[in-house]
Amino acid sequence: MVAETTKMEELSNGEDDCCVYKDVVVVGNGPGGICISYMLNGNWPYYTGQPHPGDEMLTARLNYIVQNSRDDSPRSPSRVNPGNPRDNSTGATPRSAKNPDKSPKDDRRSLLLTSRSDLEVLTNGLEGRGTCRPMTLLLDQLQHPCVDAGLDIPSLLSWQSAEHHPQHRVIDHVVLGKGPPGGAWHFMDPNVLTISLTRWMSLPGLDLRKWETLVEKEQLRKSTILRERIRKNCWSRSKGTFEVDSRIPVGTVAAYYKDYVSKMGLTKYFKCGRTVTSVRPLPDASDLDEGYEWIVQGYENQSGRKFKYKCKKVVLATGTTNSSNRLGLPGEETQPSWVTHDLNDLETRLDRLAGKCSKCSLIRKDYKPEVAPVLVIGAGLSAADAIMAARFRSIPVIHAFRDSPSTAEGDKVDNENDNGVRLSQSAYERLQTLPVSMYPEYHKVYEMMADGRCHRLYKALPGYNLIDVEVTGSDCNKKKERRVFLKGPKRQIVSFTVSIVAILIGSKPDLSYLGDLATQLGKQEGKLINGRSNPIEIDDYTYEVVKSPKKGLYAIGPLVGDNFVRFIHGGAFGVVGHLLRTLETD
Repeated sequence: MVAETTKMEELSNGEDDCCVYKDVVVVGNGPGGICISYMLNGNWPYYTGQPHPGDEMLTARLNYIVQNSRDDSPRSPSRVNPGNPRDNSTGATPRSAKNPDKSPKDDRRSLLLTSRSDLEVLTNGLEGRGTCRPMTLLLDQLQHPCVDAGLDIPSLLSWQSAEHHPQHRVIDHVVLGKGPPGGAWHFMDPNVLTISLTRWMSLPGLDLRKWETLVEKEQLRKSTILRERIRKNCWSRSKGTFEVDSRIPVGTVAAYYKDYVSKMGLTKYFKCGRTVTSVRPLPDASDLDEGYEWIVQGYENQSGRKFKYKCKKVVLATGTTNSSNRLGLPGEETQPSWVTHDLNDLETRLDRLAGKCSKCSLIRKDYKPEVAPVLVIGAGLSAADAIMAARFRSIPVIHAFRDSPSTAEGDKVDNENDNGVRLSQSAYERLQTLPVSMYPEYHKVYEMMADGRCHRLYKALPGYNLIDVEVTGSDCNKKKERRVFLKGPKRQIVSFTVSIVAILIGSKPDLSYLGDLATQLGKQEGKLINGRSNPIEIDDYTYEVVKSPKKGLYAIGPLVGDNFVRFIHGGAFGVVGHLLRTLETD
């Protein structure tokens, strides 16, 4: 069966007429895609029975629902449609067949099989941070009880596999992604610390901190460059106030996600190095394709060979960092040698400039920069990272941002530029509200933005907008200058000579593979999908896309407004629970 499946997939890549049949196709191999694959592979969550330390009512509801469902254990087969001739899964024998004598450790029912009405009871009255979706709140409360209160309490969920629970169903699926498992985490600056705490970055079944103890110290050493950068940018704070150990470098997180797929036995489901170009509903499914309502197409990045999947369900888990936002200025795209929208690319350029700068610039009061400053546009965390990266390399920074600390509360509105990019006025406040002890480096940037004074290697321009970038000087003049022009809050025009312009005003998802559907699925129909201002509209309990032209389309993660890894578990839980209920009846 394995050989037949491999042959069919090879044919599908070489001939447009051939395709592979799957029950579920997951588009995106980041944390969301990984989490869904883990559950589809028969790993289900069980309530441990331990009381929630901060919510007695949730404990009571959990006990009531678990106890009243003990006599309702499912007897469904371990694999969806086991006799289906189009089953292109791994061909492995169901685990329950290998272990016929094994039975569940007890008569409890997995929370994954909880009915919608019971889920509504469980989520009643739950409150949380950063989201209002009931499934996200429930899984967050169970996975990280009291985490927002600063407590580190073990999870109230026990993840158990199909090997020990024959009634667990393993759903045939494939996960498609452009890069290695982990998605966008592999394309970020590996030395930057995560915003989230280390324990928030974990996926089900393998805590990140436990994983750290399983791998070589060489792979997980903390970046000395990063720590030095944080200390130099926060020199005003006394010793003992840093809590950088509660966060983790991005590179470590990326390595964890990639290794997680291997350690949890999910490699067979992941097809990496694949670009999806089309996700479409089949207009009229033939009798031969009955039940297979969607078609997913694309190509292999290295070989260019095409692939095609017909499936019953599609899950969109591609995140929102695919494409950087633009200001829409004439010179923005015509000066790629010194205008960038990518933080990683900026760091590479800064490294080239760093050799020209004095190493002792941060401590010499009479220091005069030896290179033109870097202009950073934006008020969010990426802009703050860029400022820290430049100052650590002794490169001066000019920082222009729309949010002004003097703006009255009633005057704060969201702006939208000509490209439809929503420029939120809340980015400035997000820096301000980060806890000082946990995020000292970002608070230092906020202080410099807020106080209005010039700091060493830093000049703030609150309320200034970039209006043009150009190279000045005649062709015969070897001293050409890179100049930028900005409009101030009083409509005054200022100009600076710069070395690099970094426009870091957020990003948007690349949903070109959806075609016309890309602007039809959001809460505001006709507008581009944005995880913060216009997420895909979904059912709060099943994560099925409300405005989909056909049943069977789901979305999770930043596409629906769940912008942190800790909130992805709830979406994956909702999707897989609904898949188990609907695929059984298909």
